Amino acid sequence: MTSISEEMNSLIENLVGNTIEFDTSLFDYYVKDNLGIFVPILDRTGKQSINHKHPAYEIMINFDLYSSMPKHYHAEIASPNIIHNKAQNMYCYYILIDKDYFEKRFLMYSEEIPIFECKQFEICSDILKTLNVFVFEYSKCMMNAELTLETQTEIITYWLIRSLFGETMDMRAISSDYSLARAQYYIEQHYMDNITVEKLANLGYMSKTSFNRWFKKELGITPIEYLIDVRIKMAKLIYNYHQENLRKGVFSKCSIVVEALLVQYERKRIGGRYI
Repeated sequence: MTSISEEMNSLIENLVGNTIEFDTSLFDYYVKDNLGIFVPILDRTGKQSINHKHPAYEIMINFDLYSSMPKHYHAEIASPNIIHNKAQNMYCYYILIDKDYFEKRFLMYSEEIPIFECKQFEICSDILKTLNVFVFEYSKCMMNAELTLETQTEIITYWLIRSLFGETMDMRAISSDYSLARAQYYIEQHYMDNITVEKLANLGYMSKTSFNRWFKKELGITPIEYLIDVRIKMAKLIYNYHQENLRKGVFSKCSIVVEALLVQYERKRIGGRYI
């Protein structure tokens, strides 16, 4: 990318600000109306380390730092016009999202928009797949790419916002195998029922032994461990909902029950004993 059209320059300026100070030669970039992905170029890295700010939200996903969570990347976010100084890292993606676009969607999750001063968070490593789909669509100029890029922009933005709230999604946990996926869907819908491995295996026309072994190999955990994780996740969602009601002065006995269940499940998981 050696030359920049007037239209592209306007798109970049909307996200990064002054394009004279922003050296586009340091990056491969994929920019649309509300989102841009900037990837440092190998042989030019290390030449930009200055105080800077942008009119858009900047999210840096660092592939060179170990995350505290397995299958996750370390990320940071800076709000618009927050001055920060980050030496350019070759092993990262910079994502810039239009201020109004980002905040409109953030307000669907929170009543207030905080100021992020390089706030650190963890994001599932599968975000890279979605970012690369965006890049692929952008680069290939495929039929109706404008529509698919708009969709990818929405997905990326919501994924980042959810990650800021600690809600991550591991796409590798969604199996492409019919038998395993069928069992996963059943667990998600009937997690409060008395589910057995035999029942899950029968859904996919497999023996209990083969199903248990294949599930563990494909997803990294056993079917019952998966069930417990779903129950814990749902219990936390219910608990947080009732805690919010308590904050608003609405008392619910359900929150007490759910809190007790959370403690029970976490103890069993930590102790290696699953029901």
